[in-house]
Amino acid sequence: MNFFHRALAKAAGREQVEVGQEITVPVDLTLGHDGSAEKFLAAWPPEGQAAAAERTVFTVDHLLPAPTIAARELHRRLEEFARRGQIQLFSRGEGVLHQVVAERFTPRPGWIVAGADGHVATSGAFGSLAFSLQPEELVPVALTGRLTLKVSATYTVELTGSMPPGVASRDLGLALLGHFAPGEVKGKAVLLQGESVWALTPSAQMALCNLIGEMGATTGLIIPPAEVDSGAPVDLKLAAETLEPMVACPPSPANVHPLKEMAGLPLTQVLVGGCASGRLEDMVELARGLAGRSVHPDVTLLVVPASRAVLDQMEERGLARALREQGALLLPPGCGPCPGKHLGLIAQGDRVLAATVRNTPGRMGAATGEIYLASPRAAGLAAAAGAITPVPQE
Repeated sequence: MNFFHRALAKAAGREQVEVGQEITVPVDLTLGHDGSAEKFLAAWPPEGQAAAAERTVFTVDHLLPAPTIAARELHRRLEEFARRGQIQLFSRGEGVLHQVVAERFTPRPGWIVAGADGHVATSGAFGSLAFSLQPEELVPVALTGRLTLKVSATYTVELTGSMPPGVASRDLGLALLGHFAPGEVKGKAVLLQGESVWALTPSAQMALCNLIGEMGATTGLIIPPAEVDSGAPVDLKLAAETLEPMVACPPSPANVHPLKEMAGLPLTQVLVGGCASGRLEDMVELARGLAGRSVHPDVTLLVVPASRAVLDQMEERGLARALREQGALLLPPGCGPCPGKHLGLIAQGDRVLAATVRNTPGRMGAATGEIYLASPRAAGLAAAAGAITPVPQE
């Protein structure tokens, strides 16, 4: 068995597991947020109590500050639910769910994580097995502290060699999205290994695993080096030195091309931040792309720190002030405009370059707007130039 199946077997108290087998495992973290809380609360029984309140975590990150009366009402219901059940609620700008989990709960290899969000595989950066559920599906998990699932087949990717200068972990993630045929990893767990993957910083590993939610996989993770089974088959070997800066073009994250092919395409908005690219390392890369230049007059640059801790680091370094002085708009820690709720929605005629996770029509506002996905450095270069610009590989 590979690491994924060994971890499931251990959690289920079995010697081994088989693909397709139904098992029930205890959950180490149960996750939700205000973006999915409406349906979760509607399905919650009146006298229900979370089985492990200290490991049930909700964030207010999609709709903060509340853009509508309905959103504020939802926040108040969620706060009452948290008070009554003594669950962990972060509702004062602490940050976006996946960053809060990384900073405050320290996911570990082999942990089982279940969340009502499409990108909980971000915790796979730490070797955790993180499964995305519908809000209604999360209710029995929270009530019992256990998750019933069918054991997935796996798809293992090994990255050899070293990534060239100018290539980010998001470029690797986008390259994988473009490589997989439709449905190729649907229902499978994507496992990542290799020296280049292990050499990435924790922030870069989170950015990579964050994109697994767009692959159609059940989950994905980075196999800890000590847990690699040398006899386990590898489904895809990639030479890291062949990678280059990439961009996902409308209408889906899988429509991936080399960034240089889109050079010169004018933009009206650029976005960096949230769960995909809101860590300090991403902000440094954004600033590196800007290279001290002002934001182009035709572009709105939106910057969303992933957490309050990241914002504090940006302020301590003078990075927040520098970005504001260059023309960026710094938004509160959280999701920002990525889910299309508020704080920078797009209209017809807008073309956005975003270091986020999804670019389907209507994701950030008008379905007639265009969204391209790339790295934070590519975003910085584009914000200064007013158009998509190749990332120098030097």
